[in-house]
Amino acid sequence: MKSSIRTERKKEIISGFYELCKRDGLENVSIAKIGKHLEMPPSLIIHYFSNKRLLVLGLIDYILHQYQLIYKPIILKSEKDSKLDPNLLVDRLFSREWNLLFDDGVFFSCYAFTFRDSTIKNEYKKLHLKLRKTLKNILDKDEVLSSKNTELLAEKIFVVIEGAYYYLSMIENPKEYNSKLEIFKGQVLDLIST
Repeated sequence: MKSSIRTERKKEIISGFYELCKRDGLENVSIAKIGKHLEMPPSLIIHYFSNKRLLVLGLIDYILHQYQLIYKPIILKSEKDSKLDPNLLVDRLFSREWNLLFDDGVFFSCYAFTFRDSTIKNEYKKLHLKLRKTLKNILDKDEVLSSKNTELLAEKIFVVIEGAYYYLSMIENPKEYNSKLEIFKGQVLDLIST
């Protein structure tokens, strides 16, 4: 019972931290601000997260959880089918739902810590490896793709996705954005069909 209360309290704090980071920027959020936002004493936050670095590590776990939601539901043509719908898969991977699941600004603010903190760097690496493994597992469910090196295929797909999201985050013109998006989607479809 005590452990579930602890888990729920930590989730509440990380969620509040995320909301403040989204609104004010990670660099402007303090433990005192989180306490005020959540209407709890800062000492309680410190009880669970003794410093901002530990909050960032908790936020990375939150990022992983949120990003894995993009894979739900598994993208098969039907429950009885063992064939992925490539267009549906690519649409999900390049969906704007990624942006709804987690704020890019918070993601990249956390990512900046990887250049200064080896533990955070390692956690980010684990996050990316888990996302790739989840995609590999989805690709393995396809009767045709499962005969290929799905680990390498997932890696190649993620290289395109990550580069695309980085680049697309700088494009404000919707027409240009959609044009570039179609190019990146085509690259992933080519990877899946070869």
